[in-house]
Amino acid sequence: MKVLALFTSIRALMTMSVETMKFKLAALTVAIVTMSAYMPVQAVSPLPPPVPNWHTDPTACAWHWKVGGGIGLWVESCKLSTGNWEVRWSEEVYAFVVLFNGQVQQVAVQSWPFSNEGGLEKLRQSLIQAGQLTESAACQFVPAHIRPAPRTMMFFTLSPKDPNAMKPTSTGEVPDPQCGPFGASTHGVRYFMTDLRWPDRAIFIEEGQDRPMFDPRSITVLH
Repeated sequence: MKVLALFTSIRALMTMSVETMKFKLAALTVAIVTMSAYMPVQAVSPLPPPVPNWHTDPTACAWHWKVGGGIGLWVESCKLSTGNWEVRWSEEVYAFVVLFNGQVQQVAVQSWPFSNEGGLEKLRQSLIQAGQLTESAACQFVPAHIRPAPRTMMFFTLSPKDPNAMKPTSTGEVPDPQCGPFGASTHGVRYFMTDLRWPDRAIFIEEGQDRPMFDPRSITVLH
């Protein structure tokens, strides 16, 4: 209705004197500027980054851009001799998970609540409340150099405070992770990623022992 009124005003200007037209035109300009300030801006999701130039198996795997939980990333589906592997968004787990023949094997990428005010302590409490970390666990978030990244981005591992906690025992046995399923492990690379561009979340990434069936560099937060 407001837009229609503006068009009506413009038509009326055509029949006015020069002085009257100048006055009306000034008022009309103010109205247009005011309307534009309150007109909703449609959110535009970022475009997917380029398709990765590698495969787990070039003859058996294909890349797919997948979105879930406000996150997008490039993931693989592979028909290997061992069976069908893929990474897919799971509403039940509310995370991207690795599937083998349709069965969930592990969490690959998952978003957790985060804030600059609460910082890493809030993230730790979220893990405790979710039953993924015990209150008494002697664990701390440690900055980690995972890969080159923008200055706004940081990586952290949830690691034991005891530097010897993950070393093999005298009998050669490898101890279980002391910081839960989201903590540092001797069985693969796992970490949290934060970014000032999206300060409301920390993203957990499980790369595993080998190169994962998704591209961690492609992870994109969709606002």
